Amino acid sequence: MKLRSSTRRLLVLGLLAVLGTTGTTTAAHADPEATGRGAWEAVGPNSIGGLLAVAGSQVAMMQPGPPALWLSDDRGASWKVRRDLPQDTLIQGFFADPVNGNRMLAVGNKPAGFNGEWAGMLLATDDRGVHWRTLREWYPDGAFQLATDPTGRTVVVSNLDSMSVSPDGGETWNDVPRTWPREGIAAPVGSQKLVLVGDDAYFTTVYPEYSLWVIRGVTSAEPKAELVYRTNDEINQVASDGRQLVVTVGAELRGSTDFGRTWTTLRRDPGGQPLREPRFAGGRLYVGTYQDLDVSADGGRTWTRKPVPAAGEGVTDIVELPGKPATTLISAVYRGVYADTGKSGYQQLGVPGESIRDLVTAGPFWKQSLVAAGVQEIYNSPLPQGKLTPSDRVWQSHPGDRLHEDSKFSVSPSRPDVVWQVTRNGFALDVLRSGDGGRTWQLVGKPKEGSPRAILANPADPNRILVTAFAPSGYVLYRTVDAGKTWETIPGGGFLAMAGDPWNRNRIWGGDGTGLSRSDDGGKTWTHVSDEPVSAITVSAWGGRVLVGGAGLLLSENNGRSFRRVRDGGNPREIGRIVAHPLDPRVWYAASTTGEGVLRSTDLGRTWAPLAAPVPDRAVLSLAISGDGRYLFAGTEQAGVYRLTL
Repeated sequence: MKLRSSTRRLLVLGLLAVLGTTGTTTAAHADPEATGRGAWEAVGPNSIGGLLAVAGSQVAMMQPGPPALWLSDDRGASWKVRRDLPQDTLIQGFFADPVNGNRMLAVGNKPAGFNGEWAGMLLATDDRGVHWRTLREWYPDGAFQLATDPTGRTVVVSNLDSMSVSPDGGETWNDVPRTWPREGIAAPVGSQKLVLVGDDAYFTTVYPEYSLWVIRGVTSAEPKAELVYRTNDEINQVASDGRQLVVTVGAELRGSTDFGRTWTTLRRDPGGQPLREPRFAGGRLYVGTYQDLDVSADGGRTWTRKPVPAAGEGVTDIVELPGKPATTLISAVYRGVYADTGKSGYQQLGVPGESIRDLVTAGPFWKQSLVAAGVQEIYNSPLPQGKLTPSDRVWQSHPGDRLHEDSKFSVSPSRPDVVWQVTRNGFALDVLRSGDGGRTWQLVGKPKEGSPRAILANPADPNRILVTAFAPSGYVLYRTVDAGKTWETIPGGGFLAMAGDPWNRNRIWGGDGTGLSRSDDGGKTWTHVSDEPVSAITVSAWGGRVLVGGAGLLLSENNGRSFRRVRDGGNPREIGRIVAHPLDPRVWYAASTTGEGVLRSTDLGRTWAPLAAPVPDRAVLSLAISGDGRYLFAGTEQAGVYRLTL
């Protein structure tokens, strides 16, 4: 809130003087009874897909990497997450017991050492992901694919130079040595390379021969590998419903009803695009491109075509969710899980698994929007208010205009309807502007050199924008005083955090791992103030307070002439963001990236304590508060945005 006259400013400063002399009270230590009206609520954005499985009416989705198990007991209306999986491993195969939904299997894999060595493991849970145990590890051959019979009793895992088979759910194993071709460090990366049909395991090979092979009698005393199908083109993926085999061969889907002895072309993409991700689900056969999804209800004789749920993303997995009516669920790993509603299109169900690295509110307080930056995407939504519904978690994304990678935002309080964004564009950076709460974006000027680090829309002059970057020549600061019509480049100043004085457009603060700096000429020159690491800075509009986050919190109560430590910390980027309550100058919030959730001060930043209401996912990267002070929003690592009613 910006005061429009010197008289109002003096009244506020007088009030602050009274508040500042009252001393520290019990409430100043974040009184649990004053921290909010309830628990944090997930508000989205629905953004992540993965490997799907269904057990009764329960839906499970395995996020491949960083691995996380998402569970829904209400047909995808809401989700909870469990993360007790090796975080440095990519999950490449997932199974959930259709009868006993507590039992699940997951195959994980990661590069290990040099010369094509891999470390793989088969993980199992009997309590829906609360605890995982390792059934087996593979090194240096890795574990690339997982196939099971419908009960999960027979388990097959493909490795670089063998096929591992367990007849008892992963407790005991037999390894079938490789007799199929493989050259060098060629590895069967990608999905749908292995399928179990009865007691036979069909799989596609890799360089130098992309063919279909089978191990017959995988659980027998003498399993035998043999070539099934070789063509002049590369055979890529394989799927089966137990009666029919299908393989993708370039732009074609080919099928066999006699277990590989004869083949027919079932589908050819009209545009010659490679077909991918064949699936059998709900008695239907699916295959598609990155743009379109082909569906056949008669084994591939006739087809209908529809767009994929998220254009350009293709399909990661498809399953049938039984019920009245039965629902087809379609996953796109970078966009979410969708329900195919038939003629009315797709309904996005989840999952809110994005890491929200930056978060701002935009617009007047009676009509605000939330704008969020993920890893490679940005999202926007009308500010979620009142009772939440599933539609509140469906935010607008921007997949078609550019790759929004490492995006940062800034909004000047004197122009709250405009959001400024800096984002990486290959080896350059773009500065973008939105005047409608993040719904549309316009490029400001030409792309600039470097990787973005921070952006500041000056709170005292919204036409002044500062952008820091790491360029080929080193750290630089790009500066404009005319809303991007012209820019100047200033060497140095590669700050990770910046803030401006709301009353003095020339006073700017910047900081990074080397410490805190101040500019008194709008960013042209800088004075080093402190060696303390800096990851967040906020300047209060009330009473000359400057709060600096890094390894703990520093506070200045005299416009930055001196600072004192008000909270200890160890990690130099422990504080992700600091925001002030818009109506109560005593109250501040800080995001803890190291697991404490959200910190709160009720005495003008002098003392701090975690909120009594814990954020479900405690690594908080960003914060925003509604203009009326009713709602606090926390952007988390791999769990989207949560809302707390204040």
